[in-house]
Amino acid sequence: MTREDMLKSMFATSGLGLEIGPSYNPLLPRSGGYNVEVLDHATQAELMAKYRNDRNVDSSRIEPVDYVWNGGSLADTIGGKGRYDFVVASHVIEHTPDIIAFLRDCEDLLRPDGVLTLAVPDKRYCFDAMRPVSTTGAALQAFHERRTRHLPGAVFDHVSSYATRGGHAGWHANEIGSFSLFNTVNQARAHFDQASAVAIYIDAHAWCFTPSSFRLMIRDLNEMGLLQLKEQAFRTTEWFEFFVVLSRQGQGCGIGRLELLETTAMELAQSARSR
Repeated sequence: MTREDMLKSMFATSGLGLEIGPSYNPLLPRSGGYNVEVLDHATQAELMAKYRNDRNVDSSRIEPVDYVWNGGSLADTIGGKGRYDFVVASHVIEHTPDIIAFLRDCEDLLRPDGVLTLAVPDKRYCFDAMRPVSTTGAALQAFHERRTRHLPGAVFDHVSSYATRGGHAGWHANEIGSFSLFNTVNQARAHFDQASAVAIYIDAHAWCFTPSSFRLMIRDLNEMGLLQLKEQAFRTTEWFEFFVVLSRQGQGCGIGRLELLETTAMELAQSARSR
């Protein structure tokens, strides 16, 4: 079963959907018969120009973009709430400056029985391996500040700690190759200076998770009443990502905070022993 088949097996793809940030790799392409609208950071023409010379990208898979997102409210960008039966975001949530606002925006866009499906990189098996997991407190701080751009320090951390293993930016748990850092600290400082000097969005992974640390954050947001979407389905890491489906009808992960914290610590310890 491919990753695409795994993801699609976790939720009903009937009805009207929204795919956020599919770029050149849509999960549910309209060309495949799916009734899906597309939101991305650039138009189809801009995305095709961006990847025109990249031999690893099939730019013919880039579909028309219905909504261009400039960092504001998703509902304002789309022009309405309660529109979709499902929202899909693959490797998007870790890029959002304000993860709570993003989740709440997705909640607003869903019909009462709609679902949000996420593919999230597992930091243990991708270029975030050397970074700590993100905490609920950090998410609350970003939400409190209504953050729309990444902090310069987050950009520095993203660049300075960008690691490969066996020459790969993402790898399987059984990978035994050596770790290498992709950038120098001075290169990271240059990105920090740029992020400090210009009032534009500079992309970075602001959030790093293991499966249990992500489930903990969602549980915390549910318990505090900041998010009504609860875990409906979960599939642990198969390669370098895990999958989560959230909905208003979800029952939650059913695991206590302490156990999730303990499991997160075990996940990190197991990863450290594999180095």
